[in-house]
Amino acid sequence: MDNIFSVSHNKEVDLGNGEVTNNVFVRVYTSMFTTGLVASMGANRFTTLMALASFMDENGECYPTQTQLADRIGVHKNTINKYVNELLDFQVNGQHIVTRQKINKGQGKIFSFYKIHPLSQLAKFQGSISQIEGHSNDESLITSKDTNASAVIIPDNKHLNNNQDKKINANDLLSVFLDTYREVYGVNYVVDNYPKTMTILRSKVLKPYPELALQIVETAVREYDKRFKNARYPRPSIAMFSWAVNQIVPTIQEEQEITEQAEQASDLEEVAAQQMAEKMAKLGGMA
Repeated sequence: MDNIFSVSHNKEVDLGNGEVTNNVFVRVYTSMFTTGLVASMGANRFTTLMALASFMDENGECYPTQTQLADRIGVHKNTINKYVNELLDFQVNGQHIVTRQKINKGQGKIFSFYKIHPLSQLAKFQGSISQIEGHSNDESLITSKDTNASAVIIPDNKHLNNNQDKKINANDLLSVFLDTYREVYGVNYVVDNYPKTMTILRSKVLKPYPELALQIVETAVREYDKRFKNARYPRPSIAMFSWAVNQIVPTIQEEQEITEQAEQASDLEEVAAQQMAEKMAKLGGMA
């Protein structure tokens, strides 16, 4: 099966100056289009799926905040909540291409854990896809159903969280830094001291903040011009994590709380709407 984008983790070396660039890609298979998946999905769901995929690991798992997803797409937080729910509704052959678990961390804190399934025709690193059976014009193949089937709030699972932490390492943080730097500034960042870089990322970011590490790195680069830029240091560097982390973490935590409150409010609205629909159905039956 042919793919339209070469997607992997690779290093590119500029023979002119010896500069090494780390890149991370997502494979998008042509079957995503030839089966009618994208056409049935629509622009909003497709864009949301690609934004999620930019965070996923080899297993299709990721846990971005709604703020991060909204920023990637360029929409309001309330809008991304609607888009995510529409994507979670979407099914192929009765199977969801994306599912979500809401991890209850206690004290009103709920985090979304997403799984992008091989049926999505997206893969990363050594990940694989599964074929979509049937003709794309068969309306029974691609449908939308109740989101509740794929959005379940479960208790905090320490084993799950520990596994998530182990998947993130200093190389992951460096890749996020390099990708975000190139996206923001349009040029590649040169790592001049790899061992020192790894030490800073591990000791200053990953070890003290394992659950926020990826967000810290991305936020540091995106917010640098607004919050940290000065004449001596016009652009971000790995060294900034030696002093800037404590200024970034409160901002991320505040955004998470706002996102969680919005998600909980949305869930309550969905439950209320469902209960009202059930009551109306009963009244209609009695009539």
